[in-house]
Amino acid sequence: MPISTESLNPLRTVVHDTHQYAYDAAESSPRRKVVSDSLQSEDAALPTHKRRQVVLDSRDLQQNFSIAAWALRRHLDYVATFSFQSRTGETALDERIEDLVRWWSRPHNCDVAGRHGLHRFMRLAEARRIVDGDVFVLKLGGANPRDTNRGRLQAIEGDRVRNPWGSIGGVNLSDFEHGVRTSNAGRALSYIICKRGQYGSGFVLDRVVSARNVLAHGCYTRFDQTRGISPFVTALRTYRDIYEAIEYALAKAKVSQLFGYTIHSQSEIPTGVVTETADSEYEIDLGHGPWSLNMGPDDKVDLHESKMPATEFQDFMRQTTMAALKAVDIPYSFYDEAHTNYSGSRQALLQYEQSAAEKRCDVQELLDQLYGWRVGLWVRDGVLELPGKMLARDLKWEWIPAGLPWLDPLKEVKADGEAIDRRLSSRTRILRRQGLDFRDVVDELASEEAYIAEKLGAQTITDGGDK
Repeated sequence: MPISTESLNPLRTVVHDTHQYAYDAAESSPRRKVVSDSLQSEDAALPTHKRRQVVLDSRDLQQNFSIAAWALRRHLDYVATFSFQSRTGETALDERIEDLVRWWSRPHNCDVAGRHGLHRFMRLAEARRIVDGDVFVLKLGGANPRDTNRGRLQAIEGDRVRNPWGSIGGVNLSDFEHGVRTSNAGRALSYIICKRGQYGSGFVLDRVVSARNVLAHGCYTRFDQTRGISPFVTALRTYRDIYEAIEYALAKAKVSQLFGYTIHSQSEIPTGVVTETADSEYEIDLGHGPWSLNMGPDDKVDLHESKMPATEFQDFMRQTTMAALKAVDIPYSFYDEAHTNYSGSRQALLQYEQSAAEKRCDVQELLDQLYGWRVGLWVRDGVLELPGKMLARDLKWEWIPAGLPWLDPLKEVKADGEAIDRRLSSRTRILRRQGLDFRDVVDELASEEAYIAEKLGAQTITDGGDK
Protein backbone atom coordinates (compact mmCIF):
# COMPACT_ATOMS: atom_id res chain seq x y z
CA MET A 1 0.00 0.00 0.00
CA PRO A 2 1.56 3.29 -1.02
CA ILE A 3 2.42 5.83 1.68
CA SER A 4 1.20 9.37 1.19
CA THR A 5 4.00 11.91 1.04
CA GLU A 6 1.76 14.32 2.89
CA SER A 7 1.93 12.11 5.98
CA LEU A 8 5.73 12.39 5.94
CA ASN A 9 5.70 16.18 6.10
CA PRO A 10 7.03 17.04 9.57
CA LEU A 11 5.21 20.35 9.52
CA ARG A 12 1.89 18.52 9.39
CA THR A 13 2.74 15.85 11.92
CA VAL A 14 0.57 16.06 15.03
CA VAL A 15 2.38 15.18 18.24
CA HIS A 16 0.12 13.81 20.94
CA ASP A 17 1.84 14.88 24.12
CA THR A 18 0.54 15.80 27.53
CA HIS A 19 2.75 18.94 27.37
CA GLN A 20 1.45 20.04 23.97
CA TYR A 21 -0.19 23.16 25.36
CA ALA A 22 2.30 23.81 28.21
CA TYR A 23 4.76 26.69 28.49
CA ASP A 24 8.25 25.70 27.37
CA ALA A 25 9.74 28.02 29.98
CA ALA A 26 8.09 25.91 32.69
CA GLU A 27 9.96 22.78 31.59
CA SER A 28 13.39 22.05 33.05
CA SER A 29 16.34 21.48 30.76
CA PRO A 30 19.92 20.38 31.39
CA ARG A 31 21.01 23.23 29.10
CA ARG A 32 19.71 25.88 31.49
CA LYS A 33 20.49 26.87 35.04
CA VAL A 34 18.10 25.32 37.53
CA VAL A 35 15.98 28.00 39.19
CA SER A 36 14.82 27.60 42.77
CA ASP A 37 11.23 26.38 43.02
CA SER A 38 10.62 28.39 46.20
CA LEU A 39 8.39 31.47 45.88
CA GLN A 40 9.15 33.88 48.70
CA SER A 41 9.30 37.57 49.51
CA GLU A 42 12.30 39.72 48.69
CA ASP A 43 13.04 40.10 52.39
CA ALA A 44 13.23 36.31 52.79
CA ALA A 45 15.25 35.89 49.58
CA LEU A 46 17.86 38.28 50.97
CA PRO A 47 18.30 37.41 54.67
CA THR A 48 20.51 39.46 56.96
CA HIS A 49 23.84 37.82 56.16
CA LYS A 50 23.24 37.93 52.40
CA ARG A 51 22.02 41.52 52.54
CA ARG A 52 25.22 42.41 54.37
CA GLN A 53 27.31 40.77 51.64
CA VAL A 54 25.44 42.58 48.86
CA VAL A 55 25.94 45.94 50.60
CA LEU A 56 29.63 45.19 51.13
CA ASP A 57 30.10 44.36 47.44
CA SER A 58 28.22 47.47 46.30
CA ARG A 59 30.18 49.77 48.58
CA ASP A 60 33.49 48.21 47.58
CA LEU A 61 32.79 48.82 43.89
CA GLN A 62 31.73 52.40 44.59
CA GLN A 63 34.95 53.00 46.51
CA ASN A 64 37.42 51.24 44.22
CA PHE A 65 36.05 50.88 40.70
CA SER A 66 35.90 54.09 38.70
CA ILE A 67 33.23 52.93 36.21
CA ALA A 68 30.78 51.95 38.96
CA ALA A 69 31.47 55.21 40.83
CA TRP A 70 30.99 57.19 37.61
CA ALA A 71 27.68 55.46 36.85
CA LEU A 72 26.46 56.40 40.33
CA ARG A 73 27.50 60.04 39.90
CA ARG A 74 25.76 60.29 36.52
CA HIS A 75 22.61 58.88 38.06
CA LEU A 76 22.75 61.48 40.82
CA ASP A 77 23.35 64.32 38.35
CA TYR A 78 20.12 63.52 36.53
CA VAL A 79 17.95 62.42 39.45
CA ALA A 80 18.94 64.05 42.74
CA THR A 81 19.22 67.82 42.10
CA PHE A 82 16.18 70.09 42.56
CA SER A 83 15.34 73.72 43.21
CA PHE A 84 12.33 74.87 45.25
CA GLN A 85 9.53 77.15 44.04
CA SER A 86 6.59 78.25 46.14
CA ARG A 87 3.29 78.34 44.21
CA THR A 88 0.75 79.97 46.55
CA GLY A 89 -0.01 82.79 44.10
CA GLU A 90 0.73 85.40 46.78
CA THR A 91 3.98 87.10 45.81
CA ALA A 92 4.95 88.22 49.31
CA LEU A 93 4.07 84.83 50.81
CA ASP A 94 5.98 82.97 48.11
CA GLU A 95 9.07 85.08 48.70
CA ARG A 96 8.83 84.55 52.46
CA ILE A 97 8.51 80.76 52.09
CA GLU A 98 11.39 80.58 49.61
CA ASP A 99 13.57 82.59 52.02
CA LEU A 100 12.74 80.13 54.80
CA VAL A 101 13.56 77.14 52.59
CA ARG A 102 16.91 78.71 51.65
CA TRP A 103 17.63 79.23 55.35
CA TRP A 104 16.64 75.65 56.20
CA SER A 105 18.77 74.28 53.34
CA ARG A 106 21.99 75.39 55.02
CA PRO A 107 24.02 72.63 56.70
CA HIS A 108 23.61 73.75 60.34
CA ASN A 109 19.87 74.29 59.92
CA CYS A 110 19.10 71.09 57.99
CA ASP A 111 21.49 68.32 59.03
CA VAL A 112 21.67 67.47 62.74
CA ALA A 113 25.39 66.76 62.23
CA GLY A 114 25.83 70.21 60.66
CA ARG A 115 27.78 68.82 57.69
CA HIS A 116 25.37 68.68 54.76
CA GLY A 117 23.03 71.22 53.25
CA LEU A 118 19.72 70.02 51.82
CA HIS A 119 21.16 69.69 48.30
CA ARG A 120 24.03 67.43 49.38
CA PHE A 121 21.84 65.66 51.94
CA MET A 122 19.44 64.56 49.19
CA ARG A 123 22.27 63.60 46.86
CA LEU A 124 23.83 61.43 49.57
CA ALA A 125 20.44 59.92 50.44
CA GLU A 126 19.84 58.92 46.82
CA ALA A 127 23.37 57.51 46.61
CA ARG A 128 22.74 55.34 49.68
CA ARG A 129 19.46 54.17 48.19
CA ILE A 130 21.18 53.06 44.98
CA VAL A 131 24.23 51.48 46.66
CA ASP A 132 22.70 50.04 49.86
CA GLY A 133 19.12 49.54 48.71
CA ASP A 134 17.54 52.03 51.12
CA VAL A 135 18.20 54.84 53.58
CA PHE A 136 16.08 56.29 56.38
CA VAL A 137 15.56 59.96 57.28
CA LEU A 138 14.68 60.68 60.88
CA LYS A 139 12.69 63.86 61.58
CA LEU A 140 13.86 65.38 64.86
CA GLY A 141 12.14 67.43 67.55
CA GLY A 142 8.78 67.75 65.89
CA ALA A 143 6.75 67.17 69.06
CA ASN A 144 8.96 69.18 71.42
CA PRO A 145 9.19 72.94 70.83
CA ARG A 146 12.15 73.15 73.23
CA ASP A 147 14.23 70.55 71.41
CA THR A 148 17.38 72.25 70.08
CA ASN A 149 17.34 69.88 67.09
CA ARG A 150 13.75 70.74 66.18
CA GLY A 151 13.26 70.76 62.42
CA ARG A 152 16.57 69.06 61.63
CA LEU A 153 17.15 65.75 59.84
CA GLN A 154 19.26 62.72 60.65
CA ALA A 155 20.14 60.18 57.96
CA ILE A 156 20.27 56.53 59.04
CA GLU A 157 22.15 54.33 56.56
CA GLY A 158 20.41 51.11 55.67
CA ASP A 159 22.79 48.68 57.36
CA ARG A 160 22.01 50.29 60.74
CA VAL A 161 18.32 49.39 60.55
CA ARG A 162 18.32 45.72 61.50
CA ASN A 163 17.74 43.26 64.30
CA PRO A 164 20.66 43.64 66.73
CA TRP A 165 22.67 40.83 68.19
CA GLY A 166 21.33 39.46 71.44
CA SER A 167 18.04 40.47 73.03
CA ILE A 168 16.39 43.79 73.83
CA GLY A 169 14.54 44.29 77.08
CA GLY A 170 10.83 44.90 76.49
CA VAL A 171 11.07 44.31 72.72
CA ASN A 172 10.04 41.10 71.01
CA LEU A 173 12.53 40.75 68.17
CA SER A 174 10.38 38.12 66.47
CA ASP A 175 7.98 40.95 65.58
CA PHE A 176 10.73 42.65 63.57
CA GLU A 177 12.09 41.63 60.18
CA HIS A 178 15.28 43.35 59.03
CA GLY A 179 14.74 45.87 61.84
CA VAL A 180 11.18 46.80 60.81
CA ARG A 181 7.93 45.98 62.59
CA THR A 182 4.92 46.08 60.32
CA SER A 183 1.16 45.74 60.65
CA ASN A 184 -0.75 42.85 59.11
CA ALA A 185 -1.29 45.04 56.07
CA GLY A 186 2.45 45.69 55.70
CA ARG A 187 2.57 49.27 57.03
CA ALA A 188 5.76 50.08 58.96
CA LEU A 189 5.07 50.72 62.64
CA SER A 190 8.54 51.09 64.15
CA TYR A 191 12.22 50.73 63.33
CA ILE A 192 15.20 49.40 65.27
CA ILE A 193 18.23 51.66 64.81
CA CYS A 194 21.58 50.14 65.75
CA LYS A 195 25.11 51.36 66.24
CA ARG A 196 27.99 49.71 64.45
CA GLY A 197 30.40 47.86 66.69
CA GLN A 198 34.08 48.72 66.84
CA TYR A 199 35.80 48.26 63.47
CA GLY A 200 32.43 47.47 61.90
CA SER A 201 31.99 44.16 63.73
CA GLY A 202 28.54 43.57 65.16
CA PHE A 203 25.61 45.88 65.80
CA VAL A 204 24.25 47.00 69.15
CA LEU A 205 20.94 48.67 69.89
CA ASP A 206 20.76 52.45 69.66
CA ARG A 207 16.99 53.06 69.87
CA VAL A 208 13.58 51.99 68.65
CA VAL A 209 11.69 54.81 66.88
CA SER A 210 8.14 55.19 65.71
CA ALA A 211 7.57 55.01 61.97
CA ARG A 212 5.73 58.35 62.01
CA ASN A 213 9.09 60.06 62.63
CA VAL A 214 10.92 58.13 59.88
CA LEU A 215 10.84 58.45 56.11
CA ALA A 216 12.08 55.40 54.21
CA HIS A 217 13.75 56.03 50.85
CA GLY A 218 14.44 52.78 49.03
CA CYS A 219 14.31 50.83 45.79
CA TYR A 220 11.29 48.58 45.60
CA THR A 221 10.25 46.12 42.88
CA ARG A 222 7.50 44.17 44.67
CA PHE A 223 4.53 44.91 46.89
CA ASP A 224 5.51 42.34 49.53
CA GLN A 225 8.82 44.04 50.23
CA THR A 226 9.75 45.79 53.46
CA ARG A 227 13.37 46.74 52.71
CA GLY A 228 14.77 48.18 49.50
CA ILE A 229 17.24 46.34 47.28
CA SER A 230 19.88 48.10 45.19
CA PRO A 231 19.53 47.97 41.39
CA PHE A 232 23.30 47.42 41.34
CA VAL A 233 22.61 43.87 42.54
CA THR A 234 21.84 42.82 38.95
CA ALA A 235 25.29 44.01 37.83
CA LEU A 236 27.51 43.33 40.83
CA ARG A 237 29.10 40.24 39.29
CA THR A 238 29.50 41.96 35.94
CA TYR A 239 31.18 45.00 37.50
CA ARG A 240 33.43 42.70 39.52
CA ASP A 241 34.39 40.75 36.38
CA ILE A 242 35.15 43.98 34.49
CA TYR A 243 37.20 45.27 37.42
CA GLU A 244 39.29 42.10 37.63
CA ALA A 245 39.60 41.69 33.83
CA ILE A 246 41.01 45.21 33.53
CA GLU A 247 43.52 44.48 36.27
CA TYR A 248 44.61 41.25 34.57
CA ALA A 249 44.81 42.95 31.15
CA LEU A 250 46.96 45.72 32.57
CA ALA A 251 49.26 43.19 34.22
CA LYS A 252 49.63 41.30 30.94
CA ALA A 253 50.21 44.52 29.04
CA LYS A 254 52.99 45.49 31.46
CA VAL A 255 54.68 42.14 30.96
CA SER A 256 54.41 42.48 27.17
CA GLN A 257 56.18 45.84 27.36
CA LEU A 258 59.36 44.30 28.77
CA PHE A 259 62.11 44.84 26.25
CA GLY A 260 62.81 41.84 24.03
CA TYR A 261 64.41 41.35 20.60
CA THR A 262 65.98 38.70 18.36
CA ILE A 263 69.11 39.27 16.23
CA HIS A 264 69.40 37.23 13.03
CA SER A 265 73.10 36.99 12.22
CA GLN A 266 74.53 35.91 8.85
CA SER A 267 78.09 35.49 10.16
CA GLU A 268 79.53 32.00 10.09
CA ILE A 269 80.08 30.58 13.58
CA PRO A 270 81.33 27.02 13.87
CA THR A 271 78.80 24.59 15.33
CA GLY A 272 79.18 24.17 19.09
CA VAL A 273 81.23 27.34 19.50
CA VAL A 274 79.77 29.77 22.05
CA THR A 275 80.93 33.36 21.75
CA GLU A 276 81.51 35.39 24.86
CA THR A 277 79.58 38.63 25.38
CA ALA A 278 82.78 40.59 25.61
CA ASP A 279 83.86 39.33 22.17
CA SER A 280 80.48 40.00 20.52
CA GLU A 281 80.54 42.17 17.45
CA TYR A 282 77.30 43.90 18.56
CA GLU A 283 77.15 47.06 20.58
CA ILE A 284 73.84 47.77 22.38
CA ASP A 285 73.11 51.12 23.98
CA LEU A 286 69.93 51.26 26.16
CA GLY A 287 70.65 54.65 27.70
CA HIS A 288 68.24 57.48 28.43
CA GLY A 289 68.03 58.55 24.79
CA PRO A 290 66.95 56.48 21.75
CA TRP A 291 68.64 53.09 22.06
CA SER A 292 70.80 51.74 19.24
CA LEU A 293 72.16 48.44 17.94
CA ASN A 294 75.44 48.26 15.97
CA MET A 295 75.25 45.13 13.77
CA GLY A 296 76.89 43.63 10.75
CA PRO A 297 75.81 44.54 7.21
CA ASP A 298 73.95 41.23 6.73
CA ASP A 299 72.25 41.09 10.13
CA LYS A 300 68.73 42.11 11.12
CA VAL A 301 66.79 42.48 14.36
CA ASP A 302 63.14 41.63 15.20
CA LEU A 303 61.50 43.34 18.15
CA HIS A 304 59.09 41.22 20.19
CA GLU A 305 55.66 42.86 20.22
CA SER A 306 52.41 41.74 21.86
CA LYS A 307 49.22 43.25 20.50
CA MET A 308 47.62 43.59 23.90
CA PRO A 309 44.80 44.01 24.60
CA ALA A 310 43.42 42.18 21.58
CA THR A 311 40.61 43.67 19.52
CA GLU A 312 38.29 40.83 20.49
CA PHE A 313 38.96 41.51 24.17
CA GLN A 314 38.20 45.20 23.74
CA ASP A 315 34.91 44.46 21.95
CA PHE A 316 33.89 42.03 24.67
CA MET A 317 34.71 44.52 27.41
CA ARG A 318 32.71 47.19 25.59
CA GLN A 319 29.64 44.96 25.43
CA THR A 320 30.07 43.92 29.06
CA THR A 321 30.35 47.54 30.19
CA MET A 322 27.19 48.38 28.26
CA ALA A 323 25.32 45.63 30.09
CA ALA A 324 26.62 46.78 33.49
CA LEU A 325 25.58 50.41 32.90
CA LYS A 326 22.03 49.23 32.13
CA ALA A 327 21.61 48.40 35.83
CA VAL A 328 20.83 52.10 36.29
CA ASP A 329 19.65 52.63 32.69
CA ILE A 330 22.66 54.74 31.66
CA PRO A 331 23.32 54.62 27.88
CA TYR A 332 26.80 53.72 26.70
CA SER A 333 27.07 57.01 24.76
CA PHE A 334 27.32 58.77 28.15
CA TYR A 335 30.41 56.69 28.90
CA ASP A 336 31.95 56.94 25.43
CA GLU A 337 30.98 60.26 23.86
CA ALA A 338 32.42 59.19 20.49
CA HIS A 339 30.31 56.02 20.42
CA THR A 340 27.56 57.53 18.28
CA ASN A 341 26.58 60.66 16.35
CA TYR A 342 24.31 63.55 17.31
CA SER A 343 21.10 61.72 16.44
CA GLY A 344 22.13 58.63 18.36
CA SER A 345 23.20 60.68 21.38
CA ARG A 346 19.93 62.60 21.39
CA GLN A 347 17.86 59.43 21.10
CA ALA A 348 19.79 57.84 23.97
CA LEU A 349 19.32 60.98 26.07
CA LEU A 350 15.55 61.06 25.43
CA GLN A 351 15.18 57.42 26.43
CA TYR A 352 17.26 57.95 29.54
CA GLU A 353 15.21 61.01 30.43
CA GLN A 354 12.09 58.84 30.52
CA SER A 355 13.81 56.50 32.94
CA ALA A 356 15.20 59.36 35.05
CA ALA A 357 11.77 61.02 35.29
CA GLU A 358 10.40 57.98 37.11
CA LYS A 359 13.33 57.93 39.53
CA ARG A 360 12.96 61.66 40.20
CA CYS A 361 9.40 61.06 41.39
CA ASP A 362 10.77 59.07 44.34
CA VAL A 363 13.15 61.89 45.29
CA GLN A 364 10.42 64.51 44.84
CA GLU A 365 8.10 62.48 47.07
CA LEU A 366 10.74 62.47 49.81
CA LEU A 367 11.31 66.23 49.41
CA ASP A 368 7.56 66.88 49.51
CA GLN A 369 7.20 64.97 52.79
CA LEU A 370 10.18 66.75 54.32
CA TYR A 371 8.97 70.20 53.26
CA GLY A 372 5.39 69.52 54.34
CA TRP A 373 6.67 68.54 57.79
CA ARG A 374 9.05 71.52 58.05
CA VAL A 375 6.60 74.18 56.89
CA GLY A 376 4.07 72.79 59.38
CA LEU A 377 6.56 73.48 62.17
CA TRP A 378 7.11 77.03 60.91
CA VAL A 379 3.39 77.70 60.96
CA ARG A 380 2.96 76.05 64.37
CA ASP A 381 5.87 78.05 65.86
CA GLY A 382 4.60 81.33 64.42
CA VAL A 383 7.64 81.77 62.17
CA LEU A 384 5.40 81.74 59.08
CA GLU A 385 2.07 83.57 59.16
CA LEU A 386 -0.52 82.50 56.59
CA PRO A 387 -3.10 84.98 55.29
CA GLY A 388 -6.80 84.65 56.08
CA LYS A 389 -7.99 81.11 56.77
CA MET A 390 -5.19 79.48 54.81
CA LEU A 391 -3.71 76.40 56.49
CA ALA A 392 -0.34 74.72 56.00
CA ARG A 393 -2.01 71.95 53.99
CA ASP A 394 -3.35 74.57 51.55
CA LEU A 395 0.15 75.61 50.47
CA LYS A 396 1.35 74.68 46.99
CA TRP A 397 4.93 74.27 45.87
CA GLU A 398 7.11 72.57 43.29
CA TRP A 399 10.53 70.93 43.24
CA ILE A 400 12.03 71.63 39.82
CA PRO A 401 14.67 69.11 38.66
CA ALA A 402 18.01 70.31 37.34
CA GLY A 403 17.86 70.96 33.62
CA LEU A 404 19.95 69.73 30.74
CA PRO A 405 22.03 71.90 28.41
CA TRP A 406 21.19 71.85 24.71
CA LEU A 407 23.14 69.32 22.66
CA ASP A 408 22.94 71.57 19.60
CA PRO A 409 21.82 75.02 20.83
CA LEU A 410 21.08 76.54 17.40
CA LYS A 411 18.89 73.64 16.24
CA GLU A 412 17.09 73.19 19.52
CA VAL A 413 16.42 76.90 20.13
CA LYS A 414 14.88 77.16 16.66
CA ALA A 415 12.80 74.04 17.25
CA ASP A 416 11.61 75.32 20.65
CA GLY A 417 10.71 78.70 19.19
CA GLU A 418 8.71 77.07 16.40
CA ALA A 419 6.91 74.85 18.92
CA ILE A 420 5.88 77.95 20.88
CA ASP A 421 4.77 79.79 17.73
CA ARG A 422 2.61 76.81 16.66
CA ARG A 423 1.25 76.46 20.21
CA LEU A 424 2.59 72.94 20.52
CA SER A 425 4.44 73.75 23.73
CA SER A 426 4.83 76.56 26.25
CA ARG A 427 7.68 78.64 27.55
CA THR A 428 7.11 77.13 31.00
CA ARG A 429 7.62 73.57 29.74
CA ILE A 430 10.64 74.43 27.62
CA LEU A 431 12.36 76.37 30.40
CA ARG A 432 11.58 73.63 32.91
CA ARG A 433 13.62 71.23 30.78
CA GLN A 434 16.51 73.61 31.34
CA GLY A 435 15.90 73.60 35.09
CA LEU A 436 14.59 77.18 34.97
CA ASP A 437 11.36 78.76 36.15
CA PHE A 438 9.45 80.87 33.64
CA ARG A 439 8.51 83.49 36.23
CA ASP A 440 12.11 83.88 37.37
CA VAL A 441 13.27 84.39 33.80
CA VAL A 442 10.58 87.01 33.16
CA ASP A 443 11.47 88.80 36.40
CA GLU A 444 15.15 88.82 35.44
CA LEU A 445 14.37 90.17 31.96
CA ALA A 446 12.15 92.89 33.41
CA SER A 447 14.87 93.83 35.90
CA GLU A 448 17.45 94.02 33.12
CA GLU A 449 15.20 96.16 30.92
CA ALA A 450 14.44 98.51 33.81
CA TYR A 451 18.14 98.83 34.60
CA ILE A 452 18.99 99.55 30.95
CA ALA A 453 16.20 102.13 30.71
CA GLU A 454 17.40 103.80 33.89
CA LYS A 455 21.03 103.98 32.80
CA LEU A 456 20.68 104.58 29.08
CA GLY A 457 17.16 105.88 28.64
CA ALA A 458 18.19 109.54 28.59
CA GLN A 459 20.94 108.93 26.06
CA THR A 460 20.27 108.91 22.32
CA ILE A 461 22.50 107.62 19.59
CA THR A 462 22.49 109.54 16.34
CA ASP A 463 23.06 108.07 12.91
CA GLY A 464 26.49 109.60 12.89
CA GLY A 465 27.45 107.82 16.11
CA ASP A 466 27.41 110.99 18.29
CA LYS A 467 25.71 110.63 21.67
